[in-house]
Amino acid sequence: MRRPAFAAVLLAAASCAVATSAVAQTTSPDTAAPAAQGLQVQRLRSGFVIAPDAKFTEVNDRQATLVGGYLGWLTDRTLFLGAGGYMLANRDDNFRMQYGGGLARWTFFGDRTLAVSTGLFAGIGDATLARPYGDIFGTPRTLSPNTSLQGGRGRTGGARIGSPSFITADTPIRISEHFVMAEPQLNAVWTITPWLSLDAGVGYRFIGATDLLGDQLRGPSGSVAIRFGGR
Repeated sequence: MRRPAFAAVLLAAASCAVATSAVAQTTSPDTAAPAAQGLQVQRLRSGFVIAPDAKFTEVNDRQATLVGGYLGWLTDRTLFLGAGGYMLANRDDNFRMQYGGGLARWTFFGDRTLAVSTGLFAGIGDATLARPYGDIFGTPRTLSPNTSLQGGRGRTGGARIGSPSFITADTPIRISEHFVMAEPQLNAVWTITPWLSLDAGVGYRFIGATDLLGDQLRGPSGSVAIRFGGR
């Protein structure tokens, strides 16, 4: 009678040991817990962005306001790829400028309320400006009736000359040219809500592929945009 009872006690003790070992393996901090503690899952914040924009600059030695905007896709609140376009708001027949192109920007600290962005806007455009004859062609000359002035890629066309007349260095003439442009930018982005941001910055407009108006079109600018979406 003693041997069966002793065997039963040993069997019960062994069962308890196995159960305790299994529980220890499932709860041991040296196994599954560290893996769970080191795992981080974050949602990528990406989306479509549209931003009405205004630029304040100088064109043809005059204060100028360019209105337009940009749109595109913002990936993980960091990389933006899109396109945009701008035109002079205070335009007239002798003061016109518009351009459009592609925009690429990289944002630092995009997960914070205040972020910094840098990028490049590049594209093509055209402009029509009035300039003194002497600034463009130098020495004035006598014009015959119905003369149409030509210069480089640009066309000049002031008032039609009805009779022989002597043009002076100060006589205004109208010049139109196409151009290519590139504008590096540095911006601060203030996130107001997950879908609304204020985007303000500075840039410099480089102008190329012109014969006559390059100096009048290039220059620094400041910008303010209201950005919708992207987060």
